[in-house]
Amino acid sequence: MKMGIFINALMALMMAATLQATATPVAENAAEVAPQQSTVEKIVANLPRLSGFLHTGWSYTSNDLNSTSSFQAKRLRLALDGNIGSKIAYHVQIEAFNSVDGATNGNGQYNLDVMEAHATWKPHDAFQVQVGQFFTPLGMETYDISPASLETPNYSDIVYRIACRNPYEYNFCSNGVDLGIMLMGDLIDSGKGFKYLHYDIALSNGSLAMKDDSNKSKDIYLRATIQPTNHLTIKGTYNWGEYTSRNLAGGIPVTAPTGENKYNPMSRCVVGASYDNPNGLDLRAEYGFMKSKVDGTQVVDEAGAYILAGYRFGKFLPSARWEIYQDKVNDTASCNYNRMVLGCVFRPFDHVRLQAAYSLTFYRDHAATALGYDRNHHLQLMAIVHF
Repeated sequence: MKMGIFINALMALMMAATLQATATPVAENAAEVAPQQSTVEKIVANLPRLSGFLHTGWSYTSNDLNSTSSFQAKRLRLALDGNIGSKIAYHVQIEAFNSVDGATNGNGQYNLDVMEAHATWKPHDAFQVQVGQFFTPLGMETYDISPASLETPNYSDIVYRIACRNPYEYNFCSNGVDLGIMLMGDLIDSGKGFKYLHYDIALSNGSLAMKDDSNKSKDIYLRATIQPTNHLTIKGTYNWGEYTSRNLAGGIPVTAPTGENKYNPMSRCVVGASYDNPNGLDLRAEYGFMKSKVDGTQVVDEAGAYILAGYRFGKFLPSARWEIYQDKVNDTASCNYNRMVLGCVFRPFDHVRLQAAYSLTFYRDHAATALGYDRNHHLQLMAIVHF
């Protein structure tokens, strides 16, 4: 009797297992159950990916001497990304309306610029090689944060005067990109979705983008990124190079006793930290300096810092930003200031961001005397459309 019950139970289990195996067959690997792609789907999957954004709006500036109001096309960027096999990726980015000094034609209209054009070989997460024209790894804002995701319409002067400007080769704000080669990789992976330690080592011309080097010296960038927790990141970059004295259209003449020297040494350093919770607190702070001494004369001596704090409330991101900058060699320049920026970002749709920002700039004594006013008001209403 007991044996009959056991046999019946065993047969019932075998039938249930058979039915289960028939209903949901178990493949030995994922490839056996993956849907087969058609020829057209394979071709489409391997095509380059086109993306970009338009940054446009209205700007108003007012001080004791003048007031201006203008619609702006601040940025238009188009990017093309693709892969060659499983180990090589390429990226091309073109920008128009970049609003940087020196990037205009004879009529004062902004030119079309190649921002990035590089290929990256990725044999391992700990070792990757990038060649071509790329953003130099100096500062968090210019290297890690796209203007399409920035909390305010404008970067700090750590970007405009240190990362994207070279007082010798081009004494105006360019795009912060250069031609060269860069090694990078993740040395320590937490295994929890973030990296403990990342490095970037770059060797570049040190001149304007899309131009050959003017001497045989090269720029060196050494950068380390530490991420102790999921939202906290600490970064530091040191850069050294030697440059040719040039006075280019759109730039301020180099007022240095260097003549036509081709090897003026200059060092730059930017360190910072950020805490970025996509559903809450947004904190970031950076400090940077740029120095050069030639034959005992201090030719370049500039430093700046900022602190930003914001908090995400659903689709809103209000923020406050305090900035300070100083040029110790040219204390009458307009970059000698303290600035407060209040802004808010509203994201009504996935591909649209609306920005509002008001900034109040206080100029230091010598700069205020040279300018003819001691403060400046700036209001911006901008929209960013992604595609």
